[in-house]
Amino acid sequence: MHGLGGLGYMGRPDGSQAADLAEARAQVERVVRVSGLEMNFEMIVDRSTPAAAEIINGRRVILFDPRFMAQVADRICPDWGATSILAHEVGHHLAGHTLRQTSEPWRDELEADEFSGFVLARLSATLAETTSAAARILPEQATPTHPGRKDRIAAIVHGWQNAEALVSAELSQARHSRGLVPMKQTRFDPDGEGEESSDLAIVSRIILYDDPSDYYITRSGRIDSYDGTRRPAGHKALPRSADFAWTFQADTMRFDVDYSGRVFMRLPSGVFHEVGLVLALLPQSANSP
Repeated sequence: MHGLGGLGYMGRPDGSQAADLAEARAQVERVVRVSGLEMNFEMIVDRSTPAAAEIINGRRVILFDPRFMAQVADRICPDWGATSILAHEVGHHLAGHTLRQTSEPWRDELEADEFSGFVLARLSATLAETTSAAARILPEQATPTHPGRKDRIAAIVHGWQNAEALVSAELSQARHSRGLVPMKQTRFDPDGEGEESSDLAIVSRIILYDDPSDYYITRSGRIDSYDGTRRPAGHKALPRSADFAWTFQADTMRFDVDYSGRVFMRLPSGVFHEVGLVLALLPQSANSP
């Protein structure tokens, strides 16, 4: 990864193996750092496979072939190609794919691809740089264990776009008035709420830091967006864990709302990041008497 000041892969079976290990570890450390986690992967040179994530004797291991990495870094996709491959393998570990036998290998591969796209965006790679290696290396046709190139690039793009949206949300959050007081929430009860599906009376409001639209929670549990026109945007649903009161389930996204009224997005690494607030219809400031 020459453009980021890396050592570059030697790819030779002589004493340069130590340099190859150092380069691979440095790249994985970058990947893990932007995920908000600690480095606990062991790198192992294995010339029988380009790259793979495995559990060996209870240790999380990433196998890699320095010759393949050298080819990627030097000719196929300088700067970002090798990092994208290693990020994909880290994604397998962080998603728990290596801890179980999978019945949905395609899903696992797409999740790891999405994580790779997310990480490269956080490392400041452009979308073209993020997808370059996949476009040149991945087979066009699907196999029983791996989706085809088109679907895998789409997953990488989705991860990259999620990271870009998160960066915008972080900038917006920094500008946002932190004086607003979130509205405390109770755990969602699907049997006790939404019985009157036609009751669209508004009971509270959601602010997403980087979204110009306003969102309103109705008595029925439906959530409407308003940007000059009111339209359905999603609904309240059961949360994914006991740490949250309910989930804002939209068409393509889901946000988790905790009991204090803060709204979170779950990153591909599993880390939750605050992206908004639930407010009363007449929100109070922390400085209000």
